[in-house]
Amino acid sequence: MVLLDRDRLERDRKNGRDAYVVASKWRLEIVFQDPNLEGLLFGLHQGFERRKPTAREALPELRRVWPEYRKPPTADELIQRFGLTDLRRAARHDDELLRLLGFLGL
Repeated sequence: MVLLDRDRLERDRKNGRDAYVVASKWRLEIVFQDPNLEGLLFGLHQGFERRKPTAREALPELRRVWPEYRKPPTADELIQRFGLTDLRRAARHDDELLRLLGFLGL
């Protein structure tokens, strides 16, 4: 399984890197972060699960609810910020996150 930012898909394809071709070759499942990691993290915050910022809006929106956010976040920062309850709540509004939790048996 590989996690990819959906907002990079078309740009990568134009640059000769087709995620679907590579994933098929290596028998990988693609799970998209929509529109990117920052958009996914924004949606993990309670009350923002249904908001779907664009790629351009994602980082400023995330920093509005998580002012200390620095890219890339460490595993410890993510563990301290979010729990399984946040993932499950957000997954009710994010099909890709729901797929990921399914793959993980959560």
